[in-house]
Amino acid sequence: MSAFYDDMAATADELLREYGKPLVLRQVATGTYDPATSTAPATQVDFPGTGTLFDFALQSAGQAFSGSTLIEVGDKQCYLSPVGVPLPTAGDLLVDGTDVWQVKNVKAINPAGTPVLYELQLRK
Repeated sequence: MSAFYDDMAATADELLREYGKPLVLRQVATGTYDPATSTAPATQVDFPGTGTLFDFALQSAGQAFSGSTLIEVGDKQCYLSPVGVPLPTAGDLLVDGTDVWQVKNVKAINPAGTPVLYELQLRK
C-alpha cells in the first residue's frame, strides 16, 4: 500500500467525520437451511461508520431519473469512509438514524489497492 493513498484515506475520513454524520452499514447474511424448522436463519452484522448523504443532482443524472433506469427519483448518493467498514455490496443496508436505505450500487475509490472512499447509490 502506498503511504500517499493511506494519507488520502485518512484525510477523507477526517473530513467526513467533521462534516458528515454517523451511519451504520448493515450486512445481512442468510445462514444454512435447516430442514427441521424449514428456515434459513439470517445473521446481521453492523459496522459503524461516517458519511454524508446527498440527493442526486439533476444535471449529473441526466435521463437516469426516468423509470426503469439505474437512478430513480428519491435515490440518495452516499460518500462513506472505508475506515472500519468493509466494502459494501448491493443489497446491504445503510442505517441513518431511523431511516434504512438499501444499497443499490457501489463504487469503491480504490487507487493502488487502498480504499479511500466508497460511493453508494441508496434507495428506500
